[in-house]
Amino acid sequence: MLLSELVHEIHYSDSALKYYEEAIFLSDKLNNKELKAQNMNRLGVYYRNMNLQEEALNMYELALELSLGSGEKIQIGHSYNNIGQMYFYKDYYDEALDYYEEAERIFLKVDDQNGLGYNLTGMSLVLSELGRYREALEKINKAIEIREMLGQTRQVMVSKFNKADILMDLGAFEEAENDILKLYEYGITNDKIRAINALEKMVELKIKTGDQQAAIKYANLAHDIHLEKPFSESMIHIYQMMNQVYFNLNDLENAQKYQSLLQAERNIIKSERTKIQLAGLTIKKQKEEIDFLNRQKDLIEQNEQFKMFLSYGLVITLLIITIAYLTVYRALQREKINLTKLSEQNKKIEIQSQDLEKLNKMKDKIFSILAHDLKGPLNSLSGLVKLIQEDNLTKEEFISYIPILAENLGSNNILLENLLVWSRSQMNGLEVNNTRIDIQKLVQKNIEYLYHSGYYKGQIIINDVDSDAWTVADKSMIEIVIRNLVSNSLKFTKQNDQIIISTYYQNDKVIIKVSDEGIGIKRKNLDRLFGSEFFSTLGTHQEKGTGIGLILTKELIKINKGEIWVESEYGSGTTFFVELPKA
Repeated sequence: MLLSELVHEIHYSDSALKYYEEAIFLSDKLNNKELKAQNMNRLGVYYRNMNLQEEALNMYELALELSLGSGEKIQIGHSYNNIGQMYFYKDYYDEALDYYEEAERIFLKVDDQNGLGYNLTGMSLVLSELGRYREALEKINKAIEIREMLGQTRQVMVSKFNKADILMDLGAFEEAENDILKLYEYGITNDKIRAINALEKMVELKIKTGDQQAAIKYANLAHDIHLEKPFSESMIHIYQMMNQVYFNLNDLENAQKYQSLLQAERNIIKSERTKIQLAGLTIKKQKEEIDFLNRQKDLIEQNEQFKMFLSYGLVITLLIITIAYLTVYRALQREKINLTKLSEQNKKIEIQSQDLEKLNKMKDKIFSILAHDLKGPLNSLSGLVKLIQEDNLTKEEFISYIPILAENLGSNNILLENLLVWSRSQMNGLEVNNTRIDIQKLVQKNIEYLYHSGYYKGQIIINDVDSDAWTVADKSMIEIVIRNLVSNSLKFTKQNDQIIISTYYQNDKVIIKVSDEGIGIKRKNLDRLFGSEFFSTLGTHQEKGTGIGLILTKELIKINKGEIWVESEYGSGTTFFVELPKA
């Protein structure tokens, strides 16, 4: 119990892992299933903070299995809640809602108001993403009421801040502003990080309401607090918005100033994420070593059992031989019947052979991509680790390699995602889950993501999408489309080239434009871009491609009832157009 309380206080520190594991070990010795499940849930939070999402989800599921077996209702509720949160982070909103609703039912049954406060706050975010704003407001209002009753001042502010997000989506800016300012007042006294987080939302709110001067004022205030208490994640968004504001005002000097601040914060975030990634790899390796030792122990025990059962095996073998003789005899009798069915099966086999040949071609392409495009960065990582283990790499050399390695791995994320989605579409087909999509928000999210890819070479990416540009489509599919088109522009442009993402309307359609100042496309290659064969050319830095991206993009647009086309003049840039239903 002492270890459990200690580790709950220091769960953000590097030393937390060993205390969690020891607390779980002692709880198991005492057969205290509630304490064990509690620490497993908390260990899952630690893994989540280390960006080890699969390990976190696995720990939550183990905690749920243990709690269900022991009947510990409160820990069952927390496990469902945590699993729901992980599905929310993965954008699986329907699955997340199922777990949150199950957690709510349990917390209500055992009257755990504290757990219910966390549950309703998280559930409101899921309902908001699903467009069920009325229900989302009901849940968040109930969470605020519970937390006020429990005297949880900080949690009340967090819930009100989440409510402000929902209100902004509904266009209730005045009410949202009141809740955001309350979080700012609380944060300026108790938690400067919360204050910066609140100012980030105020800048976004003022830009959406057209009050650019107020947005500038709040951005400057956030910058001053950031110098005292740094919080790069919010400042990146604030500097991005300010860069866009001054660009729209044609104040290029201030636009460049915020672009420089933005790049500096991105470098800080990249460094921190690299450290977390390396720490996560170390933890994963340690777990694999422990699993290997456990498997060796199991093998030794199995060997002892084998010796014991060997004598019984000889007797059983004689029995099996007798049974086999009888079975063969009966099989020969059945063979006569099976021969009559063989001709029919041969016809089916011919059809299956044709399908198999198609699948083999697809398999060969996948293996080729895995062998050449994905294997390279992984070999680089393996070689770097080997050099470190052999003390053949200085600290300065190690630090200099990390950004290059991180960018290579980031570019492979896009390739791997395309590969998996394309393979699934070829084998099983894809199901469309239509939701209302804020195109500006989705574009901004993917711009931020692509800044860390290997294709980014210092280009100027401008999000000129209208704030009221919405469509109805599958969010995850359209996100892949945007990411492929922008990464394609990054591949074929140089430093300081502009890439502009914008929208316009035509009848009941919204048109998304992705324009760049790159090298353009030769006329003879235009018709090959969206064909059925894989086609790719080298980028401005000799980047290789697989040809999957645009084939997959066209397929995803088609199943979302849209169209895609391209206009390009070799040497003068390229523009891709995506037409989707207007929400």
